[in-house]
Amino acid sequence: MFGLLDKIGTTAAAIAGVVAGTLLTAALMSLYVWLVHDPAVASAAREGFVTASEKLALQGQIEEMRRQFKVAEAAAASDRVRAEAANREADDAWKQYEAAVAADTGDDGCRVTDGDLEWLRHSRSAPHGSVN
Repeated sequence: MFGLLDKIGTTAAAIAGVVAGTLLTAALMSLYVWLVHDPAVASAAREGFVTASEKLALQGQIEEMRRQFKVAEAAAASDRVRAEAANREADDAWKQYEAAVAADTGDDGCRVTDGDLEWLRHSRSAPHGSVN
C-alpha cells in the first residue's frame, strides 16, 4: 500500500513542481514585462528621438546643398574662364581678319570696304569685352 501512496505522492509532487514552476515563470515574465517593456519607460526612451532624427536629416540636407553649391560655384567659375578665353580668341580672330582685309591689295574683284567692316562689327553676336 505504501508503494501506491509513494507513486501518488511522487506524481503529486511532480505536478505541484510543474505548477509552481509555471507560476514562478509567469510571475517572473510579468515582472520582466513590467520592468523592461513598461510603456512609460518605452515612451521616455523614445522621447526626443523623432526630433533628433529630423534634425539629423535636415543637417544632412544642408550639407548636401552646401556641397552642390560649391560644385555649381566651381562649374560657374570654370565656365566664366572658358567664356573669357573664347571672347579673347574671337577678338583676336576678328583683329586678324581686319588686318587681312586691310592688307588685301589684290585685284581679285572682291574688295571689303570700311562700310562692310563697320556693318560686320555691329552685327557680331558676341560683344567686345569680358563676360560678367
